[in-house]
Amino acid sequence: MRFREIKKIHEAGLRILERTGVVFQDGETLSLFAQHGHQVDGQRVRMPADKVQAAIESAPASFVLHAREPRQNLEFGARLVVAATGGAAFVLEGTTLRVGQLTDLVALAKVMHQSAQVDMLGFSVEPQDIPLEKRSRWALHTLLTLSDKPLTFPGFSPDLLEAATGTAEILWGASWHEKPRLLSVLNSTSPLVFEAETCRSLVILARLGQPVCVTPCVMGGATGPATMAGILALQHAETIAGLVLTQLANAGNPYIYGGTSSITSMLTGDLLVGVPQYWAMMAATVEIAHYLKLPCRAGGGLTDSHLPDMQAGIETAMGLATVARSGVDFVLHGTGIMSSFNAVSLEKFIIDDELVGMIRARNLPIVVDRETLAADVVDTVGPGGNFLLEAHTAAHCRDYERPTFFNRRRHDVWLSRGGWDLATAARERFRQLVEAYQAPEIDALIVRQLTNFCLQ
Repeated sequence: MRFREIKKIHEAGLRILERTGVVFQDGETLSLFAQHGHQVDGQRVRMPADKVQAAIESAPASFVLHAREPRQNLEFGARLVVAATGGAAFVLEGTTLRVGQLTDLVALAKVMHQSAQVDMLGFSVEPQDIPLEKRSRWALHTLLTLSDKPLTFPGFSPDLLEAATGTAEILWGASWHEKPRLLSVLNSTSPLVFEAETCRSLVILARLGQPVCVTPCVMGGATGPATMAGILALQHAETIAGLVLTQLANAGNPYIYGGTSSITSMLTGDLLVGVPQYWAMMAATVEIAHYLKLPCRAGGGLTDSHLPDMQAGIETAMGLATVARSGVDFVLHGTGIMSSFNAVSLEKFIIDDELVGMIRARNLPIVVDRETLAADVVDTVGPGGNFLLEAHTAAHCRDYERPTFFNRRRHDVWLSRGGWDLATAARERFRQLVEAYQAPEIDALIVRQLTNFCLQ
């Protein structure tokens, strides 16, 4: 998008906040806005543009999320951070859709831990064989004991918030909140509503100094305007409203500008995430966030397909490549998500992991210097020569090779090894990774404390 178009969307979002306002369904949140000079009318808050701008300028352009192991720390706003999928209720096996179980989460956690592309673990599937009142703690125990990578939390229900802060104290002590350690992705309710639980979570986390990402999912034509510019303006107003609230609770608190809005099918009423309009709006979301000098979450490995087939591959590749090329800082649902956010596929997790690696490699700069230009080598070999035995070739021939389960063999060799299609190869690769898993080191006392806190 051109600068003037980004500026127009930003100004439209400011007008929505100032004239239309946003509903916050929590009394303490409303009081906080009133104390800082915002117009509060019942549950509706109208925000003056100058106060909104002050909040934008208060939030940092980057921050470090601290993991249990410092080598796993992540800097947001400096590099692409990819989190696996989060919050899916179902698992797709072939054409069968079934509810998620704890064994699925365990297997996914083991594979996520080994991935060179997935930087953060997510609550990739909801273990519905665990009673609801225990589910958050059991899932959190699984993720914290099977990996030392940081987590991304899909919202913060009261039980998950209690579990997250309790386990954080076990891992880092009573002063755990002195550094950013818990990253939560919260959703507004379009159009222009923040539910009470979301409000309270935003305020509590900000006061603890923890980064949050408000991600609207405007459904164009249903919960938002039917035009892409209108969707972006409404999405902008909602995510900026979340930013203002966090800065009122704790000025300078880390914040990630989020967006994953798209259009609605007028035939079915379903949200469509595998369409060109989605890709265009996600690129625009990144550009708008960077216009405000904020880290951005946008896009993901999304598809409307119900199989890890060619449709899923095309839609996922286009979505991920688009935001990566735009310079996105944080991708949630980077691997494994299917069926318009509703299900996780173990095969697609592996395929997407490979795809993320390809995109990272694609975005690496081509090094141009005397060594890489190789003019002296070309001169030595000369016309009609061969470079295979040159020292320069030996030094650089593996520069671009990466491990892959994609087929790179001739047809006869591929056929002799089973002639598997990609989904079958991915299923086998997932099984191999689960079997090869080795747990990271963790203090036995911490394990006992986590077990007592989460599983009793």
